[in-house]
Amino acid sequence: MDCLFTDGIAKGCRNNSGGLKRALIQNKSEITSFTPAIGGVTDEGAITAVVMESGAQFFEFIPNKMSSNWVENIQSNVQNGTIGYEQVLNLIFSKNEAAKRNQIKLLGQAETVVIVEDYNGKYFVLGEENGVELTGGNSGSGTALTDLNGWNVTLGGMEHYPAREIFVEDKATTDALIAALLVAAA
Repeated sequence: MDCLFTDGIAKGCRNNSGGLKRALIQNKSEITSFTPAIGGVTDEGAITAVVMESGAQFFEFIPNKMSSNWVENIQSNVQNGTIGYEQVLNLIFSKNEAAKRNQIKLLGQAETVVIVEDYNGKYFVLGEENGVELTGGNSGSGTALTDLNGWNVTLGGMEHYPAREIFVEDKATTDALIAALLVAAA
């Protein structure tokens, strides 16, 4: 098998923004498939469909503005000829309160898939093949009046392939697919 790259990367325009707007989270067991399938001959493009179990929906987690991010660390071992992609999601939520505590506790017991929306309006899937799990975090009162009183949550996982974007034809169709994932499937 040839492992040759086939194109370059252009610089692009300066119209890009950092940060996460929201995370959509669901138990991995509730997701039947992504199209195209990961690792296949057609997986070079974006995800165009997500099939879920009947009645399943993604749940919206909205972190504090300009506080949260995801990173993908390339884990390579030249001696072993291996490569993997460590996906890490950091979410920050204000206010220590029972409802948040209870959801974070459940999140700590689950294997999940996360769709993150960035401030460019793009959606990426974390944990597509192996899932992501709560790997750390903390909650606290803060000290100063303007300190965080709330939660800092970290989810992580390791994948064979880099995170893929969800994109269908155009932005409106993609947004409609995401909206449908937030409504329970019939």
